[in-house]
Amino acid sequence: MNIPNLKRMTAEEYVLWAQRQETGRYELIDGLVIEMNAETSGHARVKLNVAFAFKQWLRASSADGEVFGDGMAVRIAERVVHEPDAMLRLGEPLPGDAVVVTDPVIVVEVLSPSTGPIDTGLKLANYFTLESVQHYLVINTVKRVVQHFVRDRDGKPVMRPLIDEGAIDLNPPGLTLTLDEIFEG
Repeated sequence: MNIPNLKRMTAEEYVLWAQRQETGRYELIDGLVIEMNAETSGHARVKLNVAFAFKQWLRASSADGEVFGDGMAVRIAERVVHEPDAMLRLGEPLPGDAVVVTDPVIVVEVLSPSTGPIDTGLKLANYFTLESVQHYLVINTVKRVVQHFVRDRDGKPVMRPLIDEGAIDLNPPGLTLTLDEIFEG
């Protein structure tokens, strides 16, 4: 792994650099490359479950859109790029060579032991700078709860009550995601 040491990058420089890496997962925060932690099986299972539920909804609703698990970059600003665990975007499919998503509607982060304050602080604020983002879900696999942030009429994120049972209403676009779907397996 060849992480540029203390060289601040632009989002465009970062994306080109990240494409050349053979291993690891990274994000760009304030121009600095940050390596992401290895994942547990619970983490990987939950993000796959969410992506699968999003994909099923797209098929059932006949909506135009696509689902991405990790691996796709979300450009937030000139020196900020995040890689969420799952996301749903609406509209025509991106070109096959695209590596950046600019218009996610739902963004999902699954907590890792060291990422809680970042996921509910910095990333929360960053994702809601994108006008397309309507929902941000932060999933805690240990406590089996979901924090649901939704865009209010003023464009600000508002946290809904902590969800530990039942379903999450994600409207728009009109999707309901159950905790049973999220934590299946």
